Amino acid sequence: MKFRLSNYIGILFAIKDLAILNISFLIGFYYRFGNIDNILDTRYNPLILFVNFAWILLALTRRYNLQNRRIELYKVISNYLTILTLHFLFTLSFVTIIKGYYYSREFILAFYISLTFIGFGARLLITLFIKYYRKKGFNYRRVVVAGINQLSVDFVHEIIHHSEYGYKFLGFFDDEEDNEWGIKSMGKIDELNKFVLEYDIDDIYISLPVTSDYRIWGLIKFCNINYIHVKFINQFIHLLNRKTVQVDVDYSGPTPILSIKREPLEVTTNKIFKRAFDIIFSFFVITLVFSWLFPILAVFIKLGSKGPVFFIQKRSGIDNKEFNCMKFRTMVVNNDSDTKQATANDSRITKMGKFLRASNFDELPQFFNVILGDMSVVGPRPHMVQHTYMYSKLIEPFMVRHWVKPGITGLAQAKGFRGETKDINQMLNRVK
Repeated sequence: MKFRLSNYIGILFAIKDLAILNISFLIGFYYRFGNIDNILDTRYNPLILFVNFAWILLALTRRYNLQNRRIELYKVISNYLTILTLHFLFTLSFVTIIKGYYYSREFILAFYISLTFIGFGARLLITLFIKYYRKKGFNYRRVVVAGINQLSVDFVHEIIHHSEYGYKFLGFFDDEEDNEWGIKSMGKIDELNKFVLEYDIDDIYISLPVTSDYRIWGLIKFCNINYIHVKFINQFIHLLNRKTVQVDVDYSGPTPILSIKREPLEVTTNKIFKRAFDIIFSFFVITLVFSWLFPILAVFIKLGSKGPVFFIQKRSGIDNKEFNCMKFRTMVVNNDSDTKQATANDSRITKMGKFLRASNFDELPQFFNVILGDMSVVGPRPHMVQHTYMYSKLIEPFMVRHWVKPGITGLAQAKGFRGETKDINQMLNRVK
């Protein structure tokens, strides 16, 4: 009998995370106070309860399919770091709301440093151990594939090459005796039912043409009765870009409908978390940075040239709705600001403006746009309305940028596609 380690991975990670969370709490407390005798001090009870509750909530809403045998290591790690970052922000918010200024900052810092390193190391070690355990031939799943074609052949090559997935491939089944890959099938599709029962098969991967729909339905029904998992290797799914497209099946009516444009931010919990992060992060930037930096920058902007401190311009937002985008003024007042893009050696840019643009301080007022709900901290940069109209005519997928709120920074900027766009290819790379 095979040990079903996969059935317990989710529980294993949950128990491990909560144990490390509370151990890190004790480490932080001991580091600050030299002992843990007063760990149950009534002042710290609400914080202990909150950090545990918040972690459970985040783990449930931000969970990644850790049971997936093909999951990449970096996704396991990034999932943990995402939860950790959100947990830290939630804890800071909780402390602020209850006015828990008596909580030691050294304690909180030590707590999260411990949680970061111990939690990161534990998740890494457990993931690597599971992969090693499967590579040695344990916790495997017996697999057969119905249908021989390029997709199914590539899939089999993948699971054979990656023994750490823990799959034991037992063969192909197909009605055609000859194929261009020279692969001999174990039998015809009609013989598959007997085989899977005899050899205790765990998973059947179906890669048959749609003309075989009656056979596919028969296989599904048979597998459901015998507790065998059915998965599909489909040509249509293969055409999708896995990095940008998600699929969703709507069973509301008698005819199932597959949608390939379901965005992560259509999920309500994702919207709530992103909006909460935007508000909390912007609040800290405005109170801790903008509040004291603004008077200094305002003086230099006014001394540098005549005109207002702020530059407000209509830009394209979510659903292509216009909003007033705020920036520190970096140019002399001119009539071309809404039509002419700034260039590298633009004579309109003031000396102070060059510094503001180089340091990105000119974007600081946009954190107020985030608070107002017009922008997000992270998202595609908003363009002038005229540029939106122009590029939408030149680049076919340009308008998909407006499915989400524009951001102060985004992936395009992180990839180096920022500043002046001298040719259409630069803007195309931004869209990508």
